[in-house]
Amino acid sequence: MLKRMIAKALILLIIPLIIALIIESLFMAASAKNLNKLPASGQKTSKSAKQNIQRELVFQQQIDLNSDAQIDTVSIWLDKNQKKYVLSVNNVLYQPKENILQVIGTEIVDIDSSDGYKEILLHYRSNKVEKYVILEYNGKVLKELLNTDSKPIIDGNKEVIIERNMDFWVKKERYILDQNASGVRTLKLSPQELYYVGVFAYVKRPFVLYSYREQKTKLTTTKKGEKIEIVQCDPSNWFKDQSKKNNKMYDWYMIKTEKDLLGWAMLKDFINCIDIVKAQGQ
Repeated sequence: MLKRMIAKALILLIIPLIIALIIESLFMAASAKNLNKLPASGQKTSKSAKQNIQRELVFQQQIDLNSDAQIDTVSIWLDKNQKKYVLSVNNVLYQPKENILQVIGTEIVDIDSSDGYKEILLHYRSNKVEKYVILEYNGKVLKELLNTDSKPIIDGNKEVIIERNMDFWVKKERYILDQNASGVRTLKLSPQELYYVGVFAYVKRPFVLYSYREQKTKLTTTKKGEKIEIVQCDPSNWFKDQSKKNNKMYDWYMIKTEKDLLGWAMLKDFINCIDIVKAQGQ
């Protein structure tokens, strides 16, 4: 009887010890499993931090671009891995087709001060050529309105003036902001028949001036040493000869002589016969 009591007491003591050992083993196994996961998690965090370091914020501005009472965040990021610049408004991205080598500047402009919209003017360098891009954000889409080589002149009157370099003079093009019934806004070129040049030159070799934009009716021949004014240019592409189309050497120029005669000549026929006066009026 005494032996049974002792055996029963031992059993009662051993069972809790066994249970405790089992619980401890399970806990240690779980802890080891979690510890094994920690390096992977740490590695993921480190990788994320590395990615953030490779993405550099170049520009950021907050402004309401479309009068919806919501502040929009305009940002430019440089992805150092891909060596590419990306412009974003909130979560909407814009990346030009050509590779941006350097972002020179970004500003907010207002083409039409009465329509509640503001536009983004992005200025960058690409393959040694400077570019200006006007971008519109309507709350959902980021759209390119105009891409040009010269800085647009914007006065808030729906008009955008672009000054294009024509070598010895500056061609001023006018774009007007148009909005259709669906609310889509575009910048449309307002063509001119003639563009003002206003450049003076001295004749070093005589050349013929014609009465009309053709080479049939001779008006006069310029004289060596006389001062002429190149008044206007007709850059229209009306030629039947396709080889002459879009070739500025075949543009017609209206020229005024010292005797105030107005005649026409193609650029190819007089550009090597004159010396341009750098400052008008000299």
